[in-house]
Amino acid sequence: MGLNRLFMVKHAESGAVDENVFIMTMGQQGSQYGYSRNNGNYGEVTGNVTHDGRAVTLVMLSYYGGWLDVAFKEEGVTGGSRNISLNITPLETGVTQSLAVGRISYQGAAIGFYTYVQRVPSSISSMFTAANVGKKFKIEIVFN
Repeated sequence: MGLNRLFMVKHAESGAVDENVFIMTMGQQGSQYGYSRNNGNYGEVTGNVTHDGRAVTLVMLSYYGGWLDVAFKEEGVTGGSRNISLNITPLETGVTQSLAVGRISYQGAAIGFYTYVQRVPSSISSMFTAANVGKKFKIEIVFN
């Protein structure tokens, strides 16, 4: 089996298309940075993503106090688990940082698949700061 990749679509200024990638605009709520439509309403995400023919919606990619929360919904899926990693690329630099998330389980209709990562490398945690609020990041979810 090969890797299945999940991306959201973003049309670049040049007209080029990055298919199946999330484009996240970093938001902030208190000391939380990233994107959330779960326990908060901050940040923005654009694009249309599918995985195995099903629409995917990012619910949360949020960093707070050393923890990175990750959540997404997959249309029509109401159970199970996935094994994923993330590639996060600031559009400003184009330098991709990878993070092995591991197993993410379905937690219910409100949040979909959810997990957290406690030991986030500084190369990633340093992206989730006040200095980056309003900046854009390409988020790739890799299904292993």
